[in-house]
Amino acid sequence: MKKLRPYHIALFIWLSIAVLGGISWAWQGPMTIGSVTLRWKTLSEVLGNEAPGDTIGDLGVLGSLDSLDSLEIVDTVVVQPVVAPPTQPVITTAVTHNAAPLQPFFEALQQADRQQVRVVHYGDSQIEEDRISYVLRRNLQEAYGGGGVGLIPLHQTIPTRTLEQRLRMDGVVQASGQGPKRNIVYGPKSMRREDGLYGPMGQVAMLTGEQTIELQLRPRSTKHNSEHYFSQIRLLADDSIGISIGGDSLVHSGIVPVQDSTMECTIRVMGAGKVYGLSLEQPQGVIVDNIPMRGSSGAVFTQIDSTQLSDFYRETNTRLIILQYGGNSLPNMPNERYVYGAVSQLQKQVQYLKRCAPGASFLFIGPSDMATQVEGEMQTYPLLPLMDSQLRRMADKEGIAYYSMYHAMGGSGSMIHWVEVGLASSDYVHFSRAGADKAAKMLWQWLMEQKEE
Repeated sequence: MKKLRPYHIALFIWLSIAVLGGISWAWQGPMTIGSVTLRWKTLSEVLGNEAPGDTIGDLGVLGSLDSLDSLEIVDTVVVQPVVAPPTQPVITTAVTHNAAPLQPFFEALQQADRQQVRVVHYGDSQIEEDRISYVLRRNLQEAYGGGGVGLIPLHQTIPTRTLEQRLRMDGVVQASGQGPKRNIVYGPKSMRREDGLYGPMGQVAMLTGEQTIELQLRPRSTKHNSEHYFSQIRLLADDSIGISIGGDSLVHSGIVPVQDSTMECTIRVMGAGKVYGLSLEQPQGVIVDNIPMRGSSGAVFTQIDSTQLSDFYRETNTRLIILQYGGNSLPNMPNERYVYGAVSQLQKQVQYLKRCAPGASFLFIGPSDMATQVEGEMQTYPLLPLMDSQLRRMADKEGIAYYSMYHAMGGSGSMIHWVEVGLASSDYVHFSRAGADKAAKMLWQWLMEQKEE
């Protein structure tokens, strides 16, 4: 065997370096071979010539999607544990909010002592458990009067307050067992309807054969908690459905008076037909409805019967509709084109709801910061800044208010810090209760500042 000389070894090493350098130059990203993905630094990174990472700017309209069904039931993002969390990010003070279109709502609040002023808050799972809405409701009712928690579904499937296997929702206990069959506009296709009769909550419970559903009012202190006191229950249901409170006779009218909601009593909803929900409320003051749609991209309102929506908004004097969407679509988006498609779909929803509620102001709340692993490090979803800026642009075009939750949190990378200090969950997507309260208080403070200005 021929003995290798030193210059042979040196030549082999330099040839290997040249080959690897050529591969690195030819492939500026990861290479996938079968089920194995290889990643390496690019030549510019090795030489130190790469500029700091920029957020995605204005890329122009690249097109839209005909359908976003594939993006809808995507709510919880699964991430791997962080081995070495990055340091606390620099919190930016720049915000991209706009509250000018809320002036009619601010003016309506001045009439709340004489009539009901309703706020309907739609959103994805970020507002489940009455998060965000809870703070807005309490502050509005303390400032302008009103009481009650607003709309609740006949059967509560997602706990808002859990106690001994029962669901407690600000003064109402609902059994957590098997409920009636439901149709849900934001659910799988097997749960949807062809006639669009979902009601203002986007869901309907089907009572059959004189079925009885019991809800229990619980005594609560009303000294500091106005949402726990209400004097009437608004029944949204077919005429064949009746309601009985505390053993009283069956009533089929839309609004049923309650003598004292701080006393413990049982509500029975009976009959065969469709029940769209119950509203616990006062005839005057501010009512705030919390309507979460887990897994929804928000592109569902055009599937709800417009007459049902119009009648509800008009009869309840709905003066503000809040839409909080945009985050669920991001994990499945491969490129910028999908962002423009999602925003286009949401714009159609805004236009539809504006036709259904011509007397209401609108506020769109953009997605909060969300983080995922990008090449082994936790980072803000790459397309999130673009989604936020395009939603703001859409809101301006439609003449509605916009609040950037992303910027309010601190911008890129802020979710990582919120998780570290206990303000968000380990999925790097959802707020904890403390985080939701903080986010809601920032929103409330901004609203009041805009009202004063």
